[in-house]
Amino acid sequence: MSIRRSYPRPRKTSDILPLFSKVATTSHYELFFQALPTKLLGHIQYKEPLCSRNFIFRELGLLCRSTALPGATFATAQVNGHYMGRTEKFAHTRLYSDASFTFAVDNEYKVLSFFNFWQEFIENGSGEERQKKAFYSRMQYPVEYKASTMRLQKFDKDHFRTLDYTFVNAFPLNVIPSAVSYDGSRVLEVTVTFAYDRFVIGKFLSTEKTEKQLTKFDNPYGVGNDPRLRTPEARRTQQETTSGFDEYASQVINEPGIGANDLPKSVDQGFA
Repeated sequence: MSIRRSYPRPRKTSDILPLFSKVATTSHYELFFQALPTKLLGHIQYKEPLCSRNFIFRELGLLCRSTALPGATFATAQVNGHYMGRTEKFAHTRLYSDASFTFAVDNEYKVLSFFNFWQEFIENGSGEERQKKAFYSRMQYPVEYKASTMRLQKFDKDHFRTLDYTFVNAFPLNVIPSAVSYDGSRVLEVTVTFAYDRFVIGKFLSTEKTEKQLTKFDNPYGVGNDPRLRTPEARRTQQETTSGFDEYASQVINEPGIGANDLPKSVDQGFA
């Protein structure tokens, strides 16, 4: 019996080029801090009043200069003897790598204050002031210092597709500021490594906006005044989509740590 060999099929350059015109880029992403515990948020804002909710939930993530999309590996057990002379591996635990983020530090040092006071809160369970002799380290309960939701959103400017990575129960494990020197002046950075329980990958979501998908939520002209909704058909579609959005918005507002001011603005405004 002859063995039929398989050879690579010739391909035209015109068949391959479209694939490389749709590759994702590394420079479009955004980090969101969400659902911080109330006591943690209160401690940070007490220590540094400049760390407002607007800064933490809106601006801080924009200062993230670099990171890496998260990954995971499996711990395995090796079994011998199921088959003569062969060994097999079986997965038993999924292990998640720590996530590192590098931030540019603002000239009011709010970025440094936020992460340093977050770590300070973790070990400040004794309730004593740190400068007092009676101070001793006592770790808070995890529910008090872990952010139940921290989200890294990868998107592409040209194709308007997003992929969400949601970190569950994250906290800053390591804070490493960059060195300072008189030899030269450059942007001060801080690298923060987060530990977390797991991450969840969201679905690919299309963020393209068409005239039939407009809602009052991203209408800068006000309801009924948008020039893009002048036709009866467009207004009817707008009313239908708005009713569904109200239900979605009410669910988001009721999530812990998220208020009405934390809701996203329109995609066009966010990606411009």
